[in-house]
Amino acid sequence: MKTTLQKLVILFLLALSIQAKGQSISTFEDISLAPNSIYNGFDFKGGFKSGSAFFTNMYDTTFGAYWEGFAVSNTKDDSTAGYSNQYSAITGSGMISTNYGVFYAGGKIILDKSISSQAISGFHITNSTYAYFDMKTGSQFSKKFGGTSGNDPDYLRVVINAWKDGKLADSTFKFYLADYRNSDNSKDYILKTWQWVDLKSFGAVDSFAFSMESSDTGSFGINTPRYFCLDNFNLASTAIAKQSEKVLFNAYPNPATNTLTIESYEAIEEVKILDINGREIGRSKETTLAVDALTPGVYLVEVKSLNGIGVQKFIKN
Repeated sequence: MKTTLQKLVILFLLALSIQAKGQSISTFEDISLAPNSIYNGFDFKGGFKSGSAFFTNMYDTTFGAYWEGFAVSNTKDDSTAGYSNQYSAITGSGMISTNYGVFYAGGKIILDKSISSQAISGFHITNSTYAYFDMKTGSQFSKKFGGTSGNDPDYLRVVINAWKDGKLADSTFKFYLADYRNSDNSKDYILKTWQWVDLKSFGAVDSFAFSMESSDTGSFGINTPRYFCLDNFNLASTAIAKQSEKVLFNAYPNPATNTLTIESYEAIEEVKILDINGREIGRSKETTLAVDALTPGVYLVEVKSLNGIGVQKFIKN
């Protein structure tokens, strides 16, 4: 049995005024959404900008509403199978946030000139709820991965290509959202957590193109739902190293104005405030510091305990 929740009030008082800087990370939090809603290009703008990247999409009403490319979602349904739940991540939320991106079929990420001269670090990825359950149990359109015996060498993977000055990069990166190819069935998996995709090997590029491949194909192409979810595109490596799948605490109110309250099962050793690029702004072992001196914007709060490190995003009003 875990001990009773310890409520720790963490007040961060910072002497320096933090000036807002240009945002290079695509967190999707800069896209305004009502609760439990999505944006999929229904306004025919051809995509949207988050951070310093433009995410393409296409919306067509010729034969009913159809979209492909990138969407933004904050839906939380991690249990309903089927197409009606196409915009939800199997994790039930973004990596450390409310909003996250959803990919379907094919699309591009086009970089601002301000960041196209440097290598992009990568992004977090996970399965959509729709694709996850189709692979796990099968449907009338797609097979259960592994088949009835569990031995079928099935897979679903994301294919990433990069472009620079109109030329296709020599390398291609493939990430497996599900992989049943191992002869040892105990090593088969369908991704159900946020994982990091490292893109630094591409070097400096100006755009990325995404597509998908699956072992389950037919005369009309891939049968497996061609979806994945993403977050934190181009998150700084200093922040990546600090993230943990296990969230050790709850932070509220969020957004915060003067104080940030943290509840945790763990005895907290240290707390840090980071900017969205992972740069440290302040740290404390005390419980009597404040956030009112912070410039309004998005920050990360990192909490360290004996059992590890947890990171969450919070907004300063």
